[in-house]
Amino acid sequence: MNKYSIFILTLFTGILISSCSKDFLERDPYGVLTEEQFVVSDDAGLKLVTSCYQPMLDGWGYTVNKIAIGEEVVDNANGGGSDPGDRPQTFEVGTGRPLPSNALLFETWNNRYRGVGKCNIALDAFERNGAKLIENGLPEAELGRYIAEVKFLRAWYYFDLITVFKEVPLVLSVETPDTRKEKSTIQQLHDQLYKDLDEAINEEAFPRLQAIAIATEKGRATKDAAYGLKARAALFFAGLVEQGRMEGDAIAEYTIAKNASQDIIENGNLNLLSDFEDLYRGDYTVGPFSTEVIFGVLRNYDPAFGLGGDAAAIMNVGRNNVGGYGGNTPTKDLAAAYDPADPRKMFTIISHDDIFLTSSGGEEVHNYRGYYNEFSLQHSRKAFVPQQYRQQNNLLRSNWQPYWMRYSEILLIHAEALFKTGGGTTEVLQYLNQVRRRAFVTTSKTDDGAIYRLFGEGLKDIDDANFEANYAIKVSDDIYAAIKKERRLELALEGLRLYDLIRWGDYTTKMRGYYEEYGVANQGANASESSWPFPIPQIEIDRSNGALIQNSNY
Repeated sequence: MNKYSIFILTLFTGILISSCSKDFLERDPYGVLTEEQFVVSDDAGLKLVTSCYQPMLDGWGYTVNKIAIGEEVVDNANGGGSDPGDRPQTFEVGTGRPLPSNALLFETWNNRYRGVGKCNIALDAFERNGAKLIENGLPEAELGRYIAEVKFLRAWYYFDLITVFKEVPLVLSVETPDTRKEKSTIQQLHDQLYKDLDEAINEEAFPRLQAIAIATEKGRATKDAAYGLKARAALFFAGLVEQGRMEGDAIAEYTIAKNASQDIIENGNLNLLSDFEDLYRGDYTVGPFSTEVIFGVLRNYDPAFGLGGDAAAIMNVGRNNVGGYGGNTPTKDLAAAYDPADPRKMFTIISHDDIFLTSSGGEEVHNYRGYYNEFSLQHSRKAFVPQQYRQQNNLLRSNWQPYWMRYSEILLIHAEALFKTGGGTTEVLQYLNQVRRRAFVTTSKTDDGAIYRLFGEGLKDIDDANFEANYAIKVSDDIYAAIKKERRLELALEGLRLYDLIRWGDYTTKMRGYYEEYGVANQGANASESSWPFPIPQIEIDRSNGALIQNSNY
């Protein structure tokens, strides 16, 4: 090869290498936008908000977890399952003395902080790029709504953490992965929670539930949800103050709960559905779109858009021929709490040998034998979707959704807050009996999806005169005990029982009593005043390099 040929070859190779380096090695990846590109893309603001809801769409990490931590570790339900190795993390928390390595607690921590992180990313982006979003066509009022919505969601995730761990690190900005933070005090968390919620509530563009477009916006947070979370949190903080678990003024906290719930009642223009069955029939065409459901995770099974069902709709349904995984089995203690004339019992608990219609008109006899323990032989009706409301009889192919806040809870919060702040008994009973009247008078006495229901036997129509005489709570009754019981009956298996027992200071008494009465799966065996707050996951402590300290009771 002559020198000229070598020169040409060398020149060509150099050009090729240079070209490869520029065109291939340094090329920006396809499908990835820089922040500058993203903020001018279509619906950039809405995409940021939507990302903050994503942890709630995690059926295992959020729905199944929230119901387990709120119901299955206390006296309303247990974990069910086929053997002692089936979700032992739930049974371990249920004993009252879980290990810091417990998987259910780590799942709670991980999922909720993922939500907090997404909210912080969105708020940071809105702060730095809000002007660009507006310049690109986003109305200023809509930006205000987005910010309020995200602040509500951050408060929501933090309150989930508070009810389980009490004191956790307070992360309010986007931080690098190597950042290590210590726990914030319950007072700091309390103040930040109210700050986020108040800023959301005070945002004029943050709509009431009645003002949103049901067809396109139902499922998004609203001002009513923010007031509701504030009221719920205030009851919790009031209870901790009463027990000496935090400093503060319990009456002031109850007053916050009273005022927040009152705003919803007076200004929200919300209503109870007349029939409790409409919430849980299984079609999910009425309940989710009603003004009773203030906040929930809207589900629509649509594989064309990659939309699947919630894992709870198969996890918390009966095993064997029913096709579920057998989790979340309601206890005999819960069933015994209901008046036999209360149809909510039937719409909350399914019994072994209950019979439902199949999609072809046949019979599906529920068989709950063969479980790790056959203690209750019961399952959640609130989690079950009969075959006629599923696609191809698949439990994961339905529109089942969890309700995380309902108007009935707001009425009960208001009744309790009024009672605690010295409100008149007649006024307290007005709100309490509004919930009970719906149950006894206007709720269906038959289950549309069933052929036979054990807890439907003997149910009869009850008119107003009969209700007032025999089922309404009276001035002479123990009003506070009635409020507590009504919350259990109305909201059972919806994730709120642990929250109630902790704030009332009833956890130890109830769980020890439960263990002594039933002795099932050691549930409540180690319950004590030092059971809660539950331990911070050990893996998080190990990662913190000494910044994060375990709760003193563990």
